[in-house]
Parts: sequence; C-alpha cells; structure tokens
Amino acid sequence: MSGADWGIRLTAFVAFVGYIGALAKWPGRRKSGVWPSARSLWSLGFVAFLAHLLCAFHFEHEWSHAKALAATARQTAEVTGTGTGMGLYFNYTFTLVWLGDCVWWRLAKRSHEKRPVWLGGIIQGFMAFMWFNATVIFGAPLGQALGWAALAGLAAWHLLRRRRNKLLKT
Repeated sequence: MSGADWGIRLTAFVAFVGYIGALAKWPGRRKSGVWPSARSLWSLGFVAFLAHLLCAFHFEHEWSHAKALAATARQTAEVTGTGTGMGLYFNYTFTLVWLGDCVWWRLAKRSHEKRPVWLGGIIQGFMAFMWFNATVIFGAPLGQALGWAALAGLAAWHLLRRRRNKLLKT
C-alpha cells in the first residue's frame, strides 16, 4: 500500500473514531469532565474528515471533480449495479452538514445543545447513513468490520441506557 493510500485510509479512520467517540460522549449521555469532550471529538473527527477529503482529491482524483465523479460512479456500479456519481454530491453535503454543526456547536454551544430533537435527529440520521455507507457498504473488509462493530456497540449502549433510565423511573 502506498503512502497516499495510507493517508487516505488513516484520515478516514481518525474521522470515524472522532464521530463514534463524540456520539459515545454526547451531552446528556455521559457526564464527564475528562478530556476529550464530545465537542472536541466532533471537531477532531471533522478536521480528520477534511484531511481525508483533501488526500482523496489530491492523490486519487488530481483535484478534478470530473475524475472524482467518474470514480464514484464506477465504485457505485461495482457495489449496486447502478453507475451514478450522486454519492459524491452526498459527500459534499455531508461535509457541509458536519462543518455547519461544528461551527454551530463552537459559536453557540447552548443553542446547539438545546436544538429541536427533530433537527438533531435529521442531522444525526443523515450522518449515520453516510458513515454506514462509507464503512459497511463501500468500505474495505476492515472498514466493514469496524462499521458493524461501531453500529452494534452504539445500539447496545443505547438499549442499555434506555433500560437503565426505565429502571430509575420505577
């Protein structure tokens, strides 16, 4: 594996770890004054994702949107049988959503933490959909295993938390 491949994969891995770590420490889930905070992990994940995007465009696509679109269509055809580059636009949207959420959380922490549940659900649902596709659907075998493990771990934690909260109410 070349240095370029390592750069692309490592930055994607760090971004995924930042995303999962932030979800695990999200406000209201776990009270802890220990660094790193959910907000720090969220920001770290985003910065690593930007590095991943830059590495991919530099090393794989030679800073060409057309090449990135063609590569996305080719990869999508291999996995789904339909050759569309729409996934690239979903990635652009993902980048803007994560950037917007990071900026919002950094500049208006209270507003971000008190946002409507439906808005947080849409943002997190979209991001989870994108990460699921990146790891489980389109990922290499290691990425698929990590994606499934993260999904199972977060689901188990969520269910245990709900159960604990139910027991505390009775």
